[in-house]
Amino acid sequence: MRHCLIFVPMLLAALLWAPPHAAAQPDAEKTRVEGLLADGKTAWEKVRAYDRLHQKLADIHGGRGQALEKQGNKEAGGKELARANDELLLARQAYELALKRHPDSADLHNYYGELIFDRFDEQEQGVAEWKKAIELDDRQSRAHNNLGIFLCHNGAYAEGLAALDKAVLLEPDNADYQYNLAQTYFVNWPQVMQIRKWTVKELYDAAMDASRTAVKLAPNDFDLAVDYARNFFMAGQMEITPDWDGAAKAWQHARTIARNQDETFNTWLNEARVWYKAGKGGKAVKCCEEIGRASCRERV
Repeated sequence: MRHCLIFVPMLLAALLWAPPHAAAQPDAEKTRVEGLLADGKTAWEKVRAYDRLHQKLADIHGGRGQALEKQGNKEAGGKELARANDELLLARQAYELALKRHPDSADLHNYYGELIFDRFDEQEQGVAEWKKAIELDDRQSRAHNNLGIFLCHNGAYAEGLAALDKAVLLEPDNADYQYNLAQTYFVNWPQVMQIRKWTVKELYDAAMDASRTAVKLAPNDFDLAVDYARNFFMAGQMEITPDWDGAAKAWQHARTIARNQDETFNTWLNEARVWYKAGKGGKAVKCCEEIGRASCRERV
């Protein structure tokens, strides 16, 4: 999971339509879930797929509900939000049924924790589920990652860093874990420096290395590419000599995988900013020429 363990506000309204467990799981759905649980080795994967489906449906109904309410149609919007809530409850009840059948499944505990943390804002119980997952299987890298993010967000930096380190150690080729580590370093750099006993330069290099590694592991992920390119600007804030050539190359790579015209525009714009900061106005102008000088000058 990428660094996103924050309660999803879009569906907060949906959750207010009914308290947790207010909607009973329909018999047909209960039977369907029970059919996924026969094989203990594959149960977690099947329930996870069921969970992802119903979370997606919840997002669709939640988005419709918000749009309808903005249009002034409170009644129709409320119905859509209630449907979003029902979809989330189905996912929750599926995990609870699965955990009754397979209480020693670390994967089930981890994903159940993610659901109730992110979607129901039950943070204490979500963290308890991740800890249970790790207790059952210390090689549960995703649970270590989730717990590490939570702990760092809440000021337990040493413990949180240890958990993030364990996630990366267990799964070094996971781009999201590398991204999370880089973000934690940059966001909490004074605390990380103290814990790691690093200089500012050592911290910056370690953060950039993790960010660079994330891009190498997922070379077609535009969001990771942009994050890496933006991280070069952190050098100035940390009083380190920026690598503007490296920054320009990072924006150039991001442009090759941009998903639409707006993203392409922003890569040209940011490359222009890089060259201006580097004192290479000629290269900046060339970037501006690609998107229109007037528009670029207004934004740079």
